[in-house]
Amino acid sequence: MFRRRGRGAGVGVLAVVLVAGSLGAGTASAVGGGEGVAAEAGGYWATSYEPGTPRPAGFPAQGPARNLRGETTQVTTTVRDVRSAHPNATSATEGVENLADQDSGTKWFARDSGRPTDDGPVHAIYTLRAPAAATGYSLTSANDAAPRDPAAWTVLGSDSGAAADDPDDPSWKVLDREKGQRFGARGQSNFYSIDAPRPYRHYQLRITANCAGQCEGSAGDHDKLQLADWTLRGSAGSGASALGAGVENADSVGAADGSAALRYAGRVLASGPASSTVVLRSGLDVPLGRESRLRYAVRPDDTASAHVALDIVYTDRDGRHPRTHKTGTGGRTSTPGKWNTVSAGLGALAGKRVREIRLRYEDAHARPGARLTGWIDDIAIGKPLVDDSTPWSYLDTPGVDPARGDEDRTAWTRNGFEAGDVPWKTAAGPFGVKNDGTDLGAGFPVRTGLKLRKDTGDNVEAYFFRTSFSVDRASLASITGLLGTVVYDDTVTVYLNGSRVAGHGDGKIEKNLQYQTPDGTSGKGDPVVAHFGIPVSALREGTNTLAVEVHQCDGTSSDAYFRFGSLAPTTDSLPFTDERLGAFYASDTQPTAPGGGDYFTWLLRSFDTARNTPSVMGANETLPKGTTYEELTALNDRTVVDVNNAPSGPTDPRVRKALVDGAGSPYRTMADGLGGTLGRLYDQALKNGELPKTQALLSGRVEHTPDSAADWYQTAKNNYQYKRPFVRMGFTGDQGLIKQWDSPGGYDGLARDGSFPSGHTSHGYAQGIVLATLLPELAPQILARASEYGDNRVLLAFHYPTDIMGGRVVGQKTAQLRWSDPEFRTLLEQSKTELETVLAQKCREAGAGGSPARCAGKSYLPTDEALKVYRERMTYGYPHIGAENRPPAVPEGAEDLLRTAHPKLSDGQRRAVLAATQLPSGSVLDEQGDGGSWQRIDLAAAMAAKVTAHRDGTLTVDGVRVSAEGVPVGR
Repeated sequence: MFRRRGRGAGVGVLAVVLVAGSLGAGTASAVGGGEGVAAEAGGYWATSYEPGTPRPAGFPAQGPARNLRGETTQVTTTVRDVRSAHPNATSATEGVENLADQDSGTKWFARDSGRPTDDGPVHAIYTLRAPAAATGYSLTSANDAAPRDPAAWTVLGSDSGAAADDPDDPSWKVLDREKGQRFGARGQSNFYSIDAPRPYRHYQLRITANCAGQCEGSAGDHDKLQLADWTLRGSAGSGASALGAGVENADSVGAADGSAALRYAGRVLASGPASSTVVLRSGLDVPLGRESRLRYAVRPDDTASAHVALDIVYTDRDGRHPRTHKTGTGGRTSTPGKWNTVSAGLGALAGKRVREIRLRYEDAHARPGARLTGWIDDIAIGKPLVDDSTPWSYLDTPGVDPARGDEDRTAWTRNGFEAGDVPWKTAAGPFGVKNDGTDLGAGFPVRTGLKLRKDTGDNVEAYFFRTSFSVDRASLASITGLLGTVVYDDTVTVYLNGSRVAGHGDGKIEKNLQYQTPDGTSGKGDPVVAHFGIPVSALREGTNTLAVEVHQCDGTSSDAYFRFGSLAPTTDSLPFTDERLGAFYASDTQPTAPGGGDYFTWLLRSFDTARNTPSVMGANETLPKGTTYEELTALNDRTVVDVNNAPSGPTDPRVRKALVDGAGSPYRTMADGLGGTLGRLYDQALKNGELPKTQALLSGRVEHTPDSAADWYQTAKNNYQYKRPFVRMGFTGDQGLIKQWDSPGGYDGLARDGSFPSGHTSHGYAQGIVLATLLPELAPQILARASEYGDNRVLLAFHYPTDIMGGRVVGQKTAQLRWSDPEFRTLLEQSKTELETVLAQKCREAGAGGSPARCAGKSYLPTDEALKVYRERMTYGYPHIGAENRPPAVPEGAEDLLRTAHPKLSDGQRRAVLAATQLPSGSVLDEQGDGGSWQRIDLAAAMAAKVTAHRDGTLTVDGVRVSAEGVPVGR
């Protein structure tokens, strides 16, 4: 069985829109084009605020798209600028730009707007890169409270240049008016049509009422306005185009089994037959057997929208002779407004292999003007290895140890274990007990009641379950592992062939007949859903034994529950197991500082030289009010003011980007470093949970230990305690020198924390460097973006350039420690494989090439410029304050950062490359003692270097012949 999961559990999902099980959905990285639509020229377009990003190509239609106009997608960038009289510009997550980011997790909060009225409307204006015709739009409600939602508004268009700054300019044309609107839930998207679309450069959303008069909520929200997204939607060209498809939050309709689902939408242009086909997933290789089925859930919004079905494209086992198989809906008409389960047999195709899944709309009697909207979720092909119908052997006899006293308490979980006289029973789940019955609530049905609930005593602690399934050699060769779903109360541990593969709440279980916490704990609350992955390496050809134990929390617990929802093969990347992420690695221990003390304080000791150089750093004291720029004597101070004062105002894109960087995780906000197209696909893959290994490492495991989220640089920051720029130099509003771009709370929260080194920058470089090692072809661009991430801390005046340099040193050392640790390196290498595989597939689906470099699209920066920018930000052009002309100084282990960029070189040769490309000695923070100098390591240049190895031990690095020590030896 092939199954795809959604983002709810962090397990991989389809690159486009293939979803399965209880985890939600994926995101469309491309959409079907239609008759008369040039994919490169347009496909579908939707507003998004990421200037400079090109529009990826769409899929060609797999059949004519007659009389149908697509309404929705999430794959292009068209908005150049977003403006409002209430921009809330100092908020990264609540500013007006968030209207165009297609992320329901962010919003526009129109701060201080008051309650909108006809006489006092609240507006937002989009300026597009080029005029485009919107055939419709959607509004998405934000979090917080319903009274803040828009309830009445007008959408207008204009081509006048004056309209961008004037919502009352006479050139504005009314495109649509709505009144009395409501949103059924937080994060719900409502769709609206524009009946007479024509190209406009500017679009205005003019809100004239919120929901305060209609929606229940606090009176304190009546004078507030907020909105998560305003998305313009349309189709390129004048011809009919295919059905639009994209993944959106499905909380408002209760996703079939998760938090997100595929949203399809379109509009019938003329009466008569209408049809459209969209490729949801290509590049599959799913073998079919006699019992294989295609299952999915569909929720049409109305009768006209119910004419949808999923089809498959299959080939023979050698990939030849592709054919399309129309599955239909099993002869049933889907009921509008509710989830309908479709199950279509594929047994007639036994021996074939599924290569694509497509969404098809087809109505022989379509009505003109009909708007088609609905949802698809929970897609699965094949037959689960384990599901609700699977019989289990189970034990619920008091005081009986399933291991029969074996020294290994998990002996009962192994293949071939002899039950002996243990009284195992057989039945299918779900299993449960509540007091003397089985009523655990409507969402937790019980087929087989358990009998061990009691009021007193301590020998009814757990329940035990066993079953088995078979896997053949061909299946093992075609999958990455299994995805499982289990519902439990109070704890669960899952074993496969005697090995623990998943567990929740079971950390204190040491024996079979034991409560979760012998000293007592709370067992209140409903059963819990858990999702897990089993790598293919844990499976064996033939019979596999699956075993589960469920423990009560304590002797007072009155209920227990066990339901194994499904266990199905997958070709997705699986997450690291808890054991692998939770294990302690050698690199989890900080190196030992010479002479003792904190290692990172020692590593950054060259800061003392910079601090004692007045031309570089000012005295660690607050400057008097009214101090002028001309009175600043330290480069650090002058540079901060130069960078901070450069933006034209709070709506300057540089300020916006700095705020987003500061509020987000670097590995996410720096996605644009991968290029316009690849960055978008990478961001989609992260949101969909398609990169569980990569995300687990970048989101925390690289920088933190299993038992602590403490930042290693913090002790050094506390030891050096240099005051921040905005603290020393004050804000311009109070006779200071710093422009206040962030919120007052943002500055207040860091005012008492030391400035050196920059913590944000250390995170940015640790995550950026690791990402660069995972995608070495794009290393210069990724590292240049990491340098921008650090520079943005200067723009906001939270840090000085010296802080950024120190943060880079910490980030480099952190990444190096991980790559130098052989056991942790295996995690990084698996993440690299995952990232390359997922992005390559998404690139092929987007028609953008099969490799990261080809798929990047518009580059973040050309390589030469990226290398130049990175090198400049290594020193910010500061003069040398240390000894010059010293020999190369490569820190121990730094060569491991070049393992992926130069895999054929030896460790010694990689060190030579680092030596040949590093900065000259003497720059600020250059460590001139023992141990090498991280400040001198130009990692971008080293990773991008063109290297030739010679038999005499020398290398040619970027055209220069160097010795084994990296020193030039002539031409």
